[in-house]
Amino acid sequence: MAAKPPQEPRIAEIVALLRPLVPEISPEHLAEIVHSVAPVPLTQWLLELALLKQPGVLEGQHRNVPVTAQDLAHALVAEGASRVALPTCESCGRAVRMPHKTPNGGRHCSRCERNARSVACATCGRVRPVQRTIDGKRYCRECWRADPRSFDLCSRCGQHATIVVRRPDLVCLSCYTAPIKTCGLCSEPGRVASHLDGRRVCARCYYAMRTPQPCPECGRKVFLTGFMNGQKVCADCAGSPITMACPSCGSIEEVRKHRLCAECRRPITIQRLLGDDTGDVRPELQPLAEYLQTHHGKANSLERWQHKSKCAAVLRELADGTLPLTADAIITRARSGQSVAFLLSLLVRSNVLPELDVETVRFDHWVEEWLASIEAADDRLILRRYCTWELLRSTRAFRAVSQGPSSPAAGFQRQRAALKHCAALLHEIRSQHETLATFSQRGRDAFLTGSPSQRDALAPFTRWLRRHRLSTLHVEFRTSRLEGRHYESDHRWQMARRFLSDLDMDPKTRTAGLLVLLYGLHLTRIVTLTREQVDVTSRPAKLTIGAEPIELPEVLGNAIAELVDASSHRPEGWLFPGRNPGLHLTPGPLSRRLRQHGLRSGSARTTALIELTRQMHPRIVSDLLGITAASAAAWSRLASGDWTDYPKLRAEP
Repeated sequence: MAAKPPQEPRIAEIVALLRPLVPEISPEHLAEIVHSVAPVPLTQWLLELALLKQPGVLEGQHRNVPVTAQDLAHALVAEGASRVALPTCESCGRAVRMPHKTPNGGRHCSRCERNARSVACATCGRVRPVQRTIDGKRYCRECWRADPRSFDLCSRCGQHATIVVRRPDLVCLSCYTAPIKTCGLCSEPGRVASHLDGRRVCARCYYAMRTPQPCPECGRKVFLTGFMNGQKVCADCAGSPITMACPSCGSIEEVRKHRLCAECRRPITIQRLLGDDTGDVRPELQPLAEYLQTHHGKANSLERWQHKSKCAAVLRELADGTLPLTADAIITRARSGQSVAFLLSLLVRSNVLPELDVETVRFDHWVEEWLASIEAADDRLILRRYCTWELLRSTRAFRAVSQGPSSPAAGFQRQRAALKHCAALLHEIRSQHETLATFSQRGRDAFLTGSPSQRDALAPFTRWLRRHRLSTLHVEFRTSRLEGRHYESDHRWQMARRFLSDLDMDPKTRTAGLLVLLYGLHLTRIVTLTREQVDVTSRPAKLTIGAEPIELPEVLGNAIAELVDASSHRPEGWLFPGRNPGLHLTPGPLSRRLRQHGLRSGSARTTALIELTRQMHPRIVSDLLGITAASAAAWSRLASGDWTDYPKLRAEP
């Protein structure tokens, strides 16, 4: 009977053998290196035997170098050992891990071993690694798993299926579970999913490899399926064949959570989303399918949206015909305001629904439901008349004369809040057993809470009541006070330097912050900027807001150029594209981003406009920033500027 290998650590003996070869490494550090490559006594004993029986194995004098000795050679070279030679693969000559022996006594890396085992498959004819040999015929893995001879009764589930393990019991592909081993990449225990350059790869690392990441060598964002210098790299940098590429398009730059990459799965995702029970897409929804195929930016986010979004559930009901394809039905079913706005914008943009004003339709639907919840019929009648002949008419008039494109969502949100304040006033009057004609000004004063939004809502309402001789109540608008709200000049420039110098800042945040700090632009105007207003080809870059273009600082120009490139695939032309198709970003999210960086956009804008009108004539500010001459003059008066003796440099328009 053969003697058992010793169970005592052999690190001291190995260090004694290595000292003459690597005198530049201290014995303590050498012991640490040996323990890292051979942590258990058995491995240490095998390493000691290799060093004793194969003198010069670390100096390149032997072809068959054990794997542990290979790891030791790499570790010693990394620490600066000059006499140690790295063993190389017999076929490709690479100095990588070589776990496979060759028939002539050498060593192969995993790539060359796969190539050496690759022959023409007896079924498909492709040159692939051999999975099974029967009667002298060799079969690749795919053909063997489809071969009826690979099927048998599984010992676990009892099903007649493809058998992948035959000893000691028959186990089918569905019942098989990979063994738990230490991963060669993350050093954590896990089930083996693959092998990379002779190293076991757990399932976590394997699926992480199917997501593109920047290669540390070349910088490309691709699958990192190679191993070099102790880190994962792309296949080209490692000199290994490309693996995990999409079998349809060959891409290694798209996420692969399934057999095909996310981009190749896009038609499948759309069919599952919009197809009926037979898999066909209704003719009415065919334009939407084409729109999602060509206009949706990221296929991976489309697939994630299909599984998690409530809007996708509504689209599936439209696809199978259980939900009518009308705006009212969609609003009633979706309920959530954001979901309704997104769905209607998507259907209008893809020409599934006729052109309509999404926010107006949403508001009309909300008004009908909200008025139905008002108990008093007289209050309901007054609110309906006020909403129809005052609120909506003023909103449409403002949108008709407003300059530039803008989203009406914020305006309608204010109208909803205003109607609720009006309903609260009517409810208060009725609770005190009064009428609009008898309710006193003292009762009005007791009702007011001092809220600015409440005053802004009740001031036009009471004015409308007086004009129609329904009441004598009077509520003043809140007074506008700009004094005291602005930054100090030094603080403004301190914030500007921060936005100019922070290299990790998102280009959207940088652009919005600098436009507010340097030019006093309101966020509602920033989000409506388009690519046509920007000239990034000139040096410096130029932005046209008013009548004259503005030359931008280099950092701001570069940030805007990034936004132009990022939005180039969107036909709408917005610099700040929003969530809903065809619409720009709303000011709210942009304001929250700036607030996270310590910038209050309203105060910063006030300071910027005060200083600009103090330094330049109001007419120049008006031409550059696109504000009215009266507004520029008001800012100049607030800045205590005096331009009465300024010469007329241009003719009056």
